[in-house]
Amino acid sequence: MNKMVWNLSKDLDQFEFGDSSARVTVWKDREALFLKNMNGAFFLKEEIPYQAFSIQAEVAIPEEVGFIGFIFGSRDSSNFELVYLGPFEIQYDPIMNGSMTWQIYHGPYYQTPLPDTTKVWRKFRIDVQEKGAWVYLDEDPVPQLVIPNLQHGKRAGKIGFWNFVPVYIRELTVEEIEPKAVDERTTDFDHLKAQSFVTEWVISEPYLGKERPAESEWKHAFVEENGTLNVNRLYPASSGATVQIQSTVAVAEEKSSVVSFGFSDHLRLWMNDEAVYDGSWNWSPPKHDGRIRPDFVSIPVSWQAGSNTIRAELSSNEKFGWGISLKTGLTE
Repeated sequence: MNKMVWNLSKDLDQFEFGDSSARVTVWKDREALFLKNMNGAFFLKEEIPYQAFSIQAEVAIPEEVGFIGFIFGSRDSSNFELVYLGPFEIQYDPIMNGSMTWQIYHGPYYQTPLPDTTKVWRKFRIDVQEKGAWVYLDEDPVPQLVIPNLQHGKRAGKIGFWNFVPVYIRELTVEEIEPKAVDERTTDFDHLKAQSFVTEWVISEPYLGKERPAESEWKHAFVEENGTLNVNRLYPASSGATVQIQSTVAVAEEKSSVVSFGFSDHLRLWMNDEAVYDGSWNWSPPKHDGRIRPDFVSIPVSWQAGSNTIRAELSSNEKFGWGISLKTGLTE
């Protein structure tokens, strides 16, 4: 099998660094590349020619906060697969339209909690197949995280590495591995509906201020496999950008239920044109992580016989995840 090796102290001309402040230094007796930008993405200029491969490096998080990871399956600089090591976790965080999405993709399918990983050198590796990936740490032969459903689809595209605040990386390698089948996980809409998730919405284009787009320009959108409507998949996020979303629920007779939902970043919600919620949920450590959870807010709702409308105004304030997950609480 073929192998490619980059000494990140000497081979920097093979990567796209832009305006990065990356520099070569020594940390704990090892020469390495020091990265300190927020959300820095560094792409290999040439695409990897292998159908399946392992990407590996020695990495270190020198302080209490820092994240270092690998990019693969890059469509462009705003859309790529990303898996990174943090102080206490491994996180799968696909970048969509320039936004991180970890507030949408969380839980055992997308992240693994770890003991403190900081202040030492660690060996970080990802085995990448056409539709899935396996993530390893140090010499443990058991993967820390298995990703059977890459959110950007097949993994073709450029590779690279990524950081968020101070980290070190050295001795990057990519080695060809045997292709193998992946038990792909697809969205089970029947299962989501059985849990009373709203699975289909119509959504406007983003707008700023109060000028709402005409409903004739809205598009249909389906939720992700975890029941969340991922606005980042559809549109770039920017501070103050807002979308209108709407869904219709048919009820045979009048009844009541408890509607539960989660969102990011600011939500105004109406049920049959009656305002029922107005609030924000953002990343504000250590108190708030801003992750979207369908049980974050619960409110009692009375449903009328026939057609009922759920309408929301959802605004973005940060680039960590823009979306909503809502359960009607209605059972058959």
